[in-house]
Amino acid sequence: MSYVDLPDLPGVFPADSVFAGPYANSTALPLGSWRAMANGRVYTLEITAQDGADVTATLSSGTIRDARWDPETLRFSFIRVIPNVIEQEFSAYLFHFDATDPLWRMAGTFQTVKNLSPHNVPMIPGGWYATLHR
Repeated sequence: MSYVDLPDLPGVFPADSVFAGPYANSTALPLGSWRAMANGRVYTLEITAQDGADVTATLSSGTIRDARWDPETLRFSFIRVIPNVIEQEFSAYLFHFDATDPLWRMAGTFQTVKNLSPHNVPMIPGGWYATLHR
């Protein structure tokens, strides 16, 4: 039984793709090598440790600082710094999941918050998505 009836139209999720539940969640941030897509680029996000709210992580482009995890909201956030270019705030939420799904998933937004270059950098927001094999 699905939660919504979906029309059979292009671009609409088919009714059999809606997982009827129950969903599970994790209060721990899954560690490992996440594949992240942001602004049309694919990155490796390596999350190596979580100690309370503090997270240790690296990104294949730029440096991560102030990485944080909130187990109540399942929110992961960090600042990405590209020296002499920009600082960006990233925030994402870990999806609740179906136990048969082979991937962890999170999605969220990012925005440039500080221009570190002499050039005009747009401060527009963007979206990002990441997956990790279980």
